[in-house]
Amino acid sequence: MRDHGADRDRFALVDVGPDPKPLQRCLSSLGIDRIDLLVLTHYDMDHIGGIAAVIGRVGTALVGIPENAQDERLHARLAEGGAEVRQAAKGDAGTLGGLRWDVLWPVRGGSEMQTGNPGSVTIEFDGRGIRSVFLGDLGEDAQDALDRVSAPGRVDVVKVAHHGSRDQSPQFYAELHATVGLISVGADNRYGHPTVSLLDLLRSVGTLAVRTDRQGLSVVAPDAAGGGALTVWTEKGG
Repeated sequence: MRDHGADRDRFALVDVGPDPKPLQRCLSSLGIDRIDLLVLTHYDMDHIGGIAAVIGRVGTALVGIPENAQDERLHARLAEGGAEVRQAAKGDAGTLGGLRWDVLWPVRGGSEMQTGNPGSVTIEFDGRGIRSVFLGDLGEDAQDALDRVSAPGRVDVVKVAHHGSRDQSPQFYAELHATVGLISVGADNRYGHPTVSLLDLLRSVGTLAVRTDRQGLSVVAPDAAGGGALTVWTEKGG
């Protein structure tokens, strides 16, 4: 996420991928040298493995409940690099320039769905003509639980959960009714992501699927003509 502040652009990054090198190339290509808000949705290596690319460059880091000593060391590395590390839960909120952000999930103090994929820190951004939600690796049960306690309602953009796996809630995506669904997924992955069932689901609710395995780096912005339309640019076309 990017916001044009009065003094400089401000940036939020949700997860860092499995390898620091591609992330570093991506940030360099976009001219980003400072991450004002980093969100680590959970601790699977495909979401935190690239952390070295941003150590020393983060203002605030929102993280989930650490599951082991390795996760706690990751927090320490971020803090030693100058980041304010905060354990995130529903109700946490703030601003990024002209954008507002709200954490929708997990529920602080809840007895279930607090770690791993079901406990993925889920964040919403609103402002500058786009409302978006990032679902981490939430599965269908967790999506339905989130919907009961923090229903986002309609959004412009959804970061599709779990790289487009089949474990999705049709009702939840219908309520989101997003214009664009961003699917962060590796080319030729062995899981068959994104699945046909997920792509069919997005199509059925009128959400345009934009997938990194085929289209590469993707940018969504408010259309210059206004009226609530969006412009989508992809590195590889399509």
